[in-house]
Amino acid sequence: MTSDENLIETSTKTEVFDLDIKEAPAGGWIGWLGPLLATGLAALLRLPNLGNPKTLVFDETYYAKDALSLLNFGVERKFVSDANEKLLASDGFNYLDIFTNEASYVVHPPIGKWVIASGEAIFGATPFGWRIAVAILGILSVLLTARIARRLTNSNLIGTLAGLLLALDGLHIAMSRTALLDTPLSFFILCAFGALIIDRDRLSNNKFRVWRWLMVLALGLGIATKWSGVYFAITFGALMLFWDFQRRRKDAELSKWMNKDFFPALLMPIVAFGIYLASWIGWFRSADGWGRNWGLANNQSWLPDSLASLLNYHQDMFKFHTSLNTAHSYQANPWGWPLMIRPTSFFYESENNCDALACAQEVIPLGNPLIWWTGAFALILLFAFVVHRRFSAALPIVAAFLAGWMPWLFFTQRTVFNFYSVVFIPYTAMALAVLLYLLNTQVQSAKPIAKRWPAITFVLATAALTAFFYPILVGQSIPFEMWQLRMWLPSWI
Repeated sequence: MTSDENLIETSTKTEVFDLDIKEAPAGGWIGWLGPLLATGLAALLRLPNLGNPKTLVFDETYYAKDALSLLNFGVERKFVSDANEKLLASDGFNYLDIFTNEASYVVHPPIGKWVIASGEAIFGATPFGWRIAVAILGILSVLLTARIARRLTNSNLIGTLAGLLLALDGLHIAMSRTALLDTPLSFFILCAFGALIIDRDRLSNNKFRVWRWLMVLALGLGIATKWSGVYFAITFGALMLFWDFQRRRKDAELSKWMNKDFFPALLMPIVAFGIYLASWIGWFRSADGWGRNWGLANNQSWLPDSLASLLNYHQDMFKFHTSLNTAHSYQANPWGWPLMIRPTSFFYESENNCDALACAQEVIPLGNPLIWWTGAFALILLFAFVVHRRFSAALPIVAAFLAGWMPWLFFTQRTVFNFYSVVFIPYTAMALAVLLYLLNTQVQSAKPIAKRWPAITFVLATAALTAFFYPILVGQSIPFEMWQLRMWLPSWI
């Protein structure tokens, strides 16, 4: 009997909510089959016609060109007024006339832009070139989500379900096909989350905890992509120390927690900061980066002039992020993010190119309603599991979700957007997979397939909805009436 079937068997005899599976699921290729199928599905939904629309979509107008500037100059430079037109008309490799010699003031660290630049370096400064690296990270995120969920729950089925749900989610599909910073951030955070869980499962007093430091590396890269990675660093660090404390108490070694766990953990923020600082190497090596020489004339501290200049630059960046309140037609209150109340339209045209009197071509990162609306309930259920200590996997899943969402609730006056949610949708998928598994346990049948009809039905319905919304996720031109049919809520327009 597999561990999945064992859970179904035992859960009907004990408590319905007793989801913890003690024995590991079937390993080898069986443990990889479902996650790899989900990853293949993700690729099929994210890679075809990746260069469409053939333009700079939403904030690609900043990040695609900033990435090119980093690739060629090591720092971001300003663009000429018709830079977009020149770039789109170029062959993808001769584009330097879009830049001026002046430094550009940017408000995000470099790593996410270097991710975008890696695709441009290989495939050129074309829509495909600046999107491909982000698409690859989005696809790999599905594999990570499936394998992490599998490890968390000891269930191949839950892992596969989580991967399939993320592969089918519309917001994740659209964000994986757009050269913004949020998908790379989500990928690095997922890597850190996976390393955290493996470290927890391999705790040992006698081994160098390599997964702990891989977590720090991933968190450093995440913070060096967008500062919101700090929220995850704090959350994952707290979880790590909590699990260390629990282990010491269980082993009657509580006196060792401070010296063996807490104080060594204080090195981790220092290492993460070092990774962040190293991400600015292009700026340090330049003579013309924004604010690079501020310290020469103004430094009155003990810091070297270069670090004083970078500190002053970061103070300006902090002021920008905390005071940004310029009205935007697609800004979204964070309280509504988990229900996808106000998605952000990235691109819209109405040219008559669809064999109809009126056409609509849109790219909108619109989450699959079944995943988001049912997933919100699943997260509430998992929160109840955390409170009542009924399911060990609930705490890390809920904590990771809250790290991606809750801090933004304190910035409701700031100009923020629903697509930031891509960083926490993997954990919604994990929570929903658990809920579907729980529904499966209530089915009484001798046939293995019949036992899983709730999960199978839900995934098929989700896939049908994804197919329905797919044209407006990837910028296909459709009749205007068909576009209206997909605008279920007035706030989606």
